[in-house]
Amino acid sequence: MEQERGSGGRSGEEGGKITSPSYLKKVLQEQGLAPHRRMGQHFLIDENILQKIIAAARLEPGDHVLDIGAGPGALSLSMARQVSRVLAIEWDSGLAALLRREARRRGLENISVVEADVRRLDLEETCRAAWGESLLPPPGDPAGPGPAIKVVANLPYYLTTPLLFKLLRGALPLRHLVLMVQLEVARRIVASPATRDYWVLTLLCQYYTEPQLLFNVSRHVFYPQPAVDSAVIGLQPRAAPPVAVPDETLFWRVVDAAFSQRRKTLLNALEGTASLDREGWRRVLERAGVDPARRGETLSLERFAMISEMLYNK
Repeated sequence: MEQERGSGGRSGEEGGKITSPSYLKKVLQEQGLAPHRRMGQHFLIDENILQKIIAAARLEPGDHVLDIGAGPGALSLSMARQVSRVLAIEWDSGLAALLRREARRRGLENISVVEADVRRLDLEETCRAAWGESLLPPPGDPAGPGPAIKVVANLPYYLTTPLLFKLLRGALPLRHLVLMVQLEVARRIVASPATRDYWVLTLLCQYYTEPQLLFNVSRHVFYPQPAVDSAVIGLQPRAAPPVAVPDETLFWRVVDAAFSQRRKTLLNALEGTASLDREGWRRVLERAGVDPARRGETLSLERFAMISEMLYNK
């Protein structure tokens, strides 16, 4: 893992915009690089969309921002002029080196580049290493002193779901997230019960945040062009979940089991979960006021909370 850190000073910009197709292709060629479609490398080449994303993030001078899957750095380089620090995480060593070079060209010393697979990183420790121990609230105290930490990123499609689980259930004190994701994923995040898009990811995002689909993004504004359209979502972390559950681990075990086989009834899907047999689950569901013949995709967050509470108190 390699980092490049600076004091936050800025000077005049050199070089072109990373969102310019001609400039992007030129700097990629200079470094002997080409996008890997298999790894979800689709780079934004529309400055208007870039600025809409940044505007949605409501950046302030004291903000510390995570850019995950930073690529050649369109977001990182632009945000660095508006905030205190940017931490760019990129697994591709060639792109990480390109981003460091582009930051130097522009005199941007407040960008730290970490070359790593974000799925294997301890994000809290990575931020502490890049920004300093005193810049984050004490462990377990997200309301403690510290800067506003935001995540603003154009996520590789394959990374979206595991990363959202990692971020929202992790220890990093987040103030706001603005993410570009596959349009289908964005629809899942804001879906309602009993709809085709309603899934575990829906409940995860709605339990920990107030999600909003901000705007759609055409596939034609990327190089190379992906096969599907994208969307930008905003996730505002909640001070407290909208439902109370006595045991979050148990709650998510119930949710995961209910969605594990979408065609099954709740009774069939939950049987064996939490070491409870079929009759035990029938009693729990009846006490929660839920028909055992229903399917998990029809239940609201509140109803799942009631089931987990009845299970906890069984």
